[in-house]
Amino acid sequence: MLKYNEKNATEVITDDMAGFTWTDCASGEADTISLSLNNKSLKWIKGGWFPQSMDFIKMNISVSHWRYQSDNRTVYCGKFAVDTLDASGFPNTVDIQGISIPIHTSFNVTMRNKTYKKTSIRSILSEIASRADIKLVFSADNHKISEISQDGKTDMDFAFSLCGDYDLGMKVYNGKLVVYDQTVYEKRKKSFALDISDLGESDAYRFSRRVSQVYDGVRLQYENKDGKKITYRYVVPGKKGKRILFISTSADSHADAERIAKAKLAENLRQSITATFKVMGDPKYQACKVFELTGFGKFNGRYFIDKAVHSKSGAYRTTIQCHRCVTNIK
Repeated sequence: MLKYNEKNATEVITDDMAGFTWTDCASGEADTISLSLNNKSLKWIKGGWFPQSMDFIKMNISVSHWRYQSDNRTVYCGKFAVDTLDASGFPNTVDIQGISIPIHTSFNVTMRNKTYKKTSIRSILSEIASRADIKLVFSADNHKISEISQDGKTDMDFAFSLCGDYDLGMKVYNGKLVVYDQTVYEKRKKSFALDISDLGESDAYRFSRRVSQVYDGVRLQYENKDGKKITYRYVVPGKKGKRILFISTSADSHADAERIAKAKLAENLRQSITATFKVMGDPKYQACKVFELTGFGKFNGRYFIDKAVHSKSGAYRTTIQCHRCVTNIK
């Protein structure tokens, strides 16, 4: 179900739709939609429906009597700036692509050289959100930063990088810059369970275990303001510290070094066990959600959805990309 520039577009768009894709990302990249439409009347390339530069689409996915009788649910996918229109024939069709980031500002375009001093993560992100003309929604600890430089990066790339250094997730959703604590989210109550018996013959799964990403501790070496090299070392509780991740980077203080080191350790551990599922489509499969996986032996456990791709070209299907939750870093 679509709204085009706040106008209900059920008849003029949804009824012409041959298929759609919604890519919902937890962090690191923008959400996107792609709509494949019948253009028999050529209304999309002439007349009033040719997209203008400030057009946007709001999208919902709705299911009725889906998994059982009276299972009626709707998920709001967000607001997307109309970015691309591809027209082709014959038959006459158009593909419209939308993106969740503000494409009419400098957010993902201008490479900026700027130094932020005596500030905090929240203050920096607030300034970036203001330049992008979007609202900041910040639900994490506000770490202090004495000085950091945005060396030739766009605001979007710098914000993603900054959040990654402090174990924060970031996504642009519905005209908002949403920032959250990754570890806190992975500790949340599960949203649903997925068992191997839930998968049908047309479904598929794939697990990947990378031993090279498994560390039981981290050592970060940094240089303080006086030029003295200082080392911070951390071992995961219950581990022996035989396999240590080494990092050499800048840090404002010992506390800052601790946050950066633990964030990098968590980032590596999240890549140690990952999974992909291609299953019957369902709006409940959304980025940032935690679910319980059973029936898969040693791969059982709690997983965090990094990306969910919902698509319909005939059957409605969802591809889930996820990693096993990392919650043992204190």
